[in-house]
Amino acid sequence: MQGMHRRTLLRGSAALLSTSLWPTRSLRAQEGSTVRLGIGEWPPYFGQGLRQHGVFAHLVTEAFRREGLQVEYQLMPWKRALSLVESGALHGSPGWAYSEERARLFHYSAPVIISRDVLFYARERPLNVRGLADLEGRQIGATTGYHYGPQIEQLEQQGRLRLDRAPSDELSLRKLLLGRLDGVLMNREVGLELLRSRFSAEERAGIEHSERALSEKPSHMLMSRALPEVPALLQAFNRGLAKLQREGLATRWLDEANRGAYAGVAR
Repeated sequence: MQGMHRRTLLRGSAALLSTSLWPTRSLRAQEGSTVRLGIGEWPPYFGQGLRQHGVFAHLVTEAFRREGLQVEYQLMPWKRALSLVESGALHGSPGWAYSEERARLFHYSAPVIISRDVLFYARERPLNVRGLADLEGRQIGATTGYHYGPQIEQLEQQGRLRLDRAPSDELSLRKLLLGRLDGVLMNREVGLELLRSRFSAEERAGIEHSERALSEKPSHMLMSRALPEVPALLQAFNRGLAKLQREGLATRWLDEANRGAYAGVAR
């Protein structure tokens, strides 16, 4: 999701705000302010069935809470969330990598997490991956609309890296199990959560991942340029986030997410 939807954004309608509202727990509000955020499914970072709506959402909620602000999440497709933020129908949407196109349309928060893409591969067809050069000439799975960083994009444009793009990460992993791919590029935490939640124990045993990250990029919250209150909200969020980071909570919660602690149901 991080870098999805680089095409021209469509303007949204405020009427969509009534759809799929996820109220957070009651928080102390500052002058009655509520921050309205649009998110989609991207476990373990975001998800309707996850504890605290996912670890990324938990960090965002707590950062605002530290500054006396309440948060309301609304579940929708990621592209729609950006459209509603751009129009001012929502204050923001967390979980996005930086792009020059989006920087012209939205305010960016301080980095919330670092997203690391690794290579998932079949245990019976192991790959010794030390860098991107080791992927040249191989059939590598990727997800449509996902931004994997400038180096990978450049290799793809040069024809040195072939990315087989599928509509979802899950479909790419299933193609890997069928022997149709040599590997799948994917966010490490997202891949592990997907294996825990959607694959059998036998299937999970057949997939491993590289320890070395092939792409690293900060993930931010985007906020609307159309609303006059957003600069103050953004400053408050950055202050609250800095408090969480100083206290070590961000690192602790991300470690817990890697162990499946944000799963909504028993695995």
